[in-house]
Amino acid sequence: MSKNKYYILSYESLASTQSSLMEEDLSELPEWTILIAKDQTRGRGQNRNIWETENGKNLTFSILLKPSFINIADQFLITQILSLGIYDFLSKYIKNVYIKWPNDIYIKKNKIAGILVNNKLLGEDFSFSICGIGLNVNQVSFLNVPNPTSIKMELGYEFDIENVLFELLECIYNRYNRLKDSICSNYKDEYLSKLLYYNEWAQYKYEGVFLNAKILDVNQFGHLILIKKDETRIFADLKQLKFCH
Repeated sequence: MSKNKYYILSYESLASTQSSLMEEDLSELPEWTILIAKDQTRGRGQNRNIWETENGKNLTFSILLKPSFINIADQFLITQILSLGIYDFLSKYIKNVYIKWPNDIYIKKNKIAGILVNNKLLGEDFSFSICGIGLNVNQVSFLNVPNPTSIKMELGYEFDIENVLFELLECIYNRYNRLKDSICSNYKDEYLSKLLYYNEWAQYKYEGVFLNAKILDVNQFGHLILIKKDETRIFADLKQLKFCH
């Protein structure tokens, strides 16, 4: 895919690529604007977590999408497509890649990438989607992350950051366009099949209580649907559920 399809805004250092992109006049920027920083000092994660990254070692960037073809109720599609795109890229080089619901990418049980999507709505229309992505590429030492990994940690050698960026963007672009052209009707089956612990018994902490359950599905709102051994079903959002590795 031609690099000319992207409008790149590159910075040496930013507090957060997603916050910086949201400050722009998004109506004036083309879709597939990419805002990237070599050093991100206060990268955003879920629940106000900070994404830790070493200067120049990883990819920290945000993508501007304008998915007006998606219904507002189906916003979680964006997270699914991004997850599958990152999966596509990593699985070309590394085995045992999984999507950890709702928006992390794991190698076995270690986190290698995270996604944070901020959707902007205009009335009943889907206006903008600002998609922040952090991918650990060449970093091998982490201070405050419980279970990190990186491409270098998995493979033992460094990757060129720019090459990784454009190869990853191509994978995401292809997934997004397949959705846009309505030719990926099985996206949900793919997403589920790549989920960590899908259709397996595992331990979770749900609203403060430990339980064993199996992932059955993810609904259109992004809620995880689990079933307990007594066949009770649980519909959980991110604030209610914690994975217990």
